Amino acid sequence: MAFLNSDGHDYSGFNLDGWGIFQLVFAVLYTIVILVLCGILWTQRHHPIIRMRKIPLAIAAVLVLHVYVVLVLIVYPLNGKFPCNAEFWIMSIYLPIGIGLFQAQNQQLLLISRGQQVLLTPDIYKPLPSGKTRWQYYRNKFIIWCKSTKEQDAFEGFIAAGIMIQFLGSLVIYMISRKFSAYGVVSQPTTEKLCRRGWEWAPSIIWQAAWNFIAGPYLLWKIRMIRDIYNWRLQTTLAILAGLPGTPLWLAAVYSDSLNAVSKYWSPSMWFFPGLITMQLITVLSALFQVWRSKRQAKLVDGALHEFDIKQHNGTIGPNDSIITTSTKSKGSSRSRVPMKAMEDCLINNGLEYNAFYHFCTTKTFNGENLVFLHRTIKFKLDWRRLFNLLNVSHDTARLRLYREALDIYLTLIWKTAKYPINLPSQISRDLNALFEDAATIVAANRPSAPRSESNVTPWDEPTEPFSSAGDHPLRPMLRRSLDKGSATESISEPDLGPTSLDPSDALTDFTIPANFDESCFDAAFASIKHMMWEQPFQDFMKTRRNSSTSA
Repeated sequence: MAFLNSDGHDYSGFNLDGWGIFQLVFAVLYTIVILVLCGILWTQRHHPIIRMRKIPLAIAAVLVLHVYVVLVLIVYPLNGKFPCNAEFWIMSIYLPIGIGLFQAQNQQLLLISRGQQVLLTPDIYKPLPSGKTRWQYYRNKFIIWCKSTKEQDAFEGFIAAGIMIQFLGSLVIYMISRKFSAYGVVSQPTTEKLCRRGWEWAPSIIWQAAWNFIAGPYLLWKIRMIRDIYNWRLQTTLAILAGLPGTPLWLAAVYSDSLNAVSKYWSPSMWFFPGLITMQLITVLSALFQVWRSKRQAKLVDGALHEFDIKQHNGTIGPNDSIITTSTKSKGSSRSRVPMKAMEDCLINNGLEYNAFYHFCTTKTFNGENLVFLHRTIKFKLDWRRLFNLLNVSHDTARLRLYREALDIYLTLIWKTAKYPINLPSQISRDLNALFEDAATIVAANRPSAPRSESNVTPWDEPTEPFSSAGDHPLRPMLRRSLDKGSATESISEPDLGPTSLDPSDALTDFTIPANFDESCFDAAFASIKHMMWEQPFQDFMKTRRNSSTSA
């Protein structure tokens, strides 16, 4: 059996020469590889390092494109047994939808970056408000919607509208062309080879060009200033660039006779193959690499902590042991681990360093909501201690006020109303649900009837008057700067919990607060998030600062 059939792809029958069998075997093996990688990625979809990437959407895009990859690989072995009608629908509908899904997944980097910037605005995390006028409701909801979800909604709407227009246009062309339908009124029936040429393929060309040469470069332009530490921008850039050559090469192979010799063994649709597998592998492997890197770093941290605990137990901690150092034998170097106390000091005492860390988390690691939670929990515990020391506030009033403050943390950062929920172990989530879920349901059910907010942060919420400045917002970092006094330190502000009397219209007035609600209700969640933030983001932050000071 010759490796290449001398006639090649001539629409005369099955091509089971060496090249045809190779493509079939490769299709089977590559399918196994992709399914295994997607399966591993699916099991890791809740890992904090990649959860923001919308892994289900990424896997869906990869699998949709993979079906097309397999179809491309069997074109040569089938050698004309693949109907022109089926190829028309695949090229006009299936491939553009697959590329559209992929571009939607690529868009996630921009949306996450913009969403983290929303964390810096003063009206995205709000305390449970009192009643306001309906005019204020609509005005503030519109402001929040514009800031947080306008671009995402517009992009998703663009995809849906594009798919609908694509389908309707392709259906009309299919019905009126005699190449595909017996009821057609234009064109003439032709051979299988010539069927794949003609104006009927315009929708496929237009939408492939729209996704690859308009949406793709536009996204590259929008993310050009993003500098994340996960190389997510690099992955997105490579995936978009990989998809660019396919359409022009396919057009050249279909409509130019100069490539006929090549098309005998490399079918026109095969020109999509290199770009598609590059897009698939970049998407899956880059996410799995970040998971592996995170787990490896966590293992180094655990080893460093164990070594430090042994030194502490044996009393061998020296004056230079404020930084934990672990040896990495594979690299022949050492890694400096900044101790937890440094991050604790950053959260409470050092305002300048905290602001830099907060900016780092929202622009490079995309987990600013974790810092918001840590700060709000610190403030909650301080408010608890201070409010119970106020003589003019009754015990029941104090507990209700503090429960409302804790409930707001739960609603905006943990429950299903959170746009960017923090990542907690399931047991901790269950414990918090037992404390707050009933109250959250009551509050949601008692909101005034109004259109659902598009912000997805507190969609049932009734917005308050926007704060005049970030410093006025009670859920912004709770540290009030005293730099005007020549000090770099900051102090916690007094609790701002509203009037001292209970509001009769408050939905929680008659609610029975769980007996086990106390100032330690968030302790387990706080410890988990604090360790998570110290384990990698804070280490990366301090490493970046050290590198910056060294280069300067």
